[in-house]
Amino acid sequence: MEAKEILQKVKQYFNELAAAPEVDKMIEATEYELKDGGKVMIDKLEVGGVVMIDGNAALPGEAELVDGSKMTIGDNGVITAIEVVKPEEEMIEPIVEDMSSKFAAFETLTSEKFANYEIKFSAYEQRFADYEVKMKKANKVIDELLKLSTLLVEAPVQAPDNSVRTSNAFKEVEEKKSLNILFN
Repeated sequence: MEAKEILQKVKQYFNELAAAPEVDKMIEATEYELKDGGKVMIDKLEVGGVVMIDGNAALPGEAELVDGSKMTIGDNGVITAIEVVKPEEEMIEPIVEDMSSKFAAFETLTSEKFANYEIKFSAYEQRFADYEVKMKKANKVIDELLKLSTLLVEAPVQAPDNSVRTSNAFKEVEEKKSLNILFN
């Protein structure tokens, strides 16, 4: 594939993406309570958010939430202006917890885990030592086999003794010369 072909394909992909229809994203609406007792669903509590009442867009006008926030609703239930009342910051006292019991439990748990790891580690060390002994024995056997094969290869070669008869499983077949070819 040449560079021009690749660029054409990329251009085609971008054109397809640009021509793709946009998919409306469903924004999860949150339920709010009005000061007069009704309930509304608002997708986002800011200008541009949509106010829905019973699944339909809210009518244009003003609405006040229970927390004191006031909003102006325009056409199609769109919030055109909003005054969000921030709740007064309450003094939150930190929760004091006895961490010594949790720490002791954590310490006990980790100590048990480390003890188990130590046991497993020592077992692995023992297995490793056993494998080292086996490897040394195997290396000795291999060395002895190499010595034997060297001796066999280097052994002097003698001519076969004709007085000793050797037997084999092969039949000796004498070739019969055909003289028919000569007389035809």
